[in-house]
Amino acid sequence: MTRLEEHLAEMLLRKVNGLTARQAVLQLLESGLIDLKACERRAIHEEIFRLQQQGMPRCEAFEVAAARFSCSYEKARNAFYNLSKH
Repeated sequence: MTRLEEHLAEMLLRKVNGLTARQAVLQLLESGLIDLKACERRAIHEEIFRLQQQGMPRCEAFEVAAARFSCSYEKARNAFYNLSKH
């Protein structure tokens, strides 16, 4: 972890000190301190991976994930293949 990351982590911990995990996440979301697009990409990626683990073919998993997240097939596909770029 870099020094900047350590300083930022300390700032975030102070912001949520004393809150439950749920309250902390909600507070960070309300404060704009969580990257919603990154969370969305991760959630789509994990959904596709989960569906594949259950035996669903990848292309079908893209379609199901796109429907569940109300996004395009292409967005689901990009979230799966390009997660590491963000």
